[in-house]
Amino acid sequence: MKENIYILKMGGTIEFIDLDYDKINDQLMKLDSSINKYLQNIVKPHFTYKIKTICEKDSRKITTADRQRLLKSIRENKAKNILITHGTFTIVETAEFLHKNFKENKKIIITGAMVPVVGFSASDAPFNLGFSIASFQNIKPGVYISMNGGLFKYNQVKKNIDLLRFE
Repeated sequence: MKENIYILKMGGTIEFIDLDYDKINDQLMKLDSSINKYLQNIVKPHFTYKIKTICEKDSRKITTADRQRLLKSIRENKAKNILITHGTFTIVETAEFLHKNFKENKKIIITGAMVPVVGFSASDAPFNLGFSIASFQNIKPGVYISMNGGLFKYNQVKKNIDLLRFE
């Protein structure tokens, strides 16, 4: 049976929305680094998905209103598997917000990347996306953060900037 995944995009480095990368992409690379193009053109998945953009922001710019729109979109969609792409700076805050405000029977995984999904051969984004998608088969309903091959509860993870990983 094919999994149906509802992908909600918040922005972040995973799709080249980061204060440090914006100038590089806008001036030099001009890449289409969207998750949709990546899934359609490279992955060609054996699961169905629908994508909705909530916002396209560096996560340091995400507001409570953005998180409220995210929560509303999760509630309004019937999908049981929700994948959220998000910047890593405030990914934990968004996971905590969802944990506190959402109690329905859905599996929510939030992921991001330290390097954009397209344009860099050494990107962690494809691995983080793939691991997140595969994890839906093995988790119970709840809110999780998936980074670096780990699946964490919002209150059991932190970003280690020195090692460029979550632990």
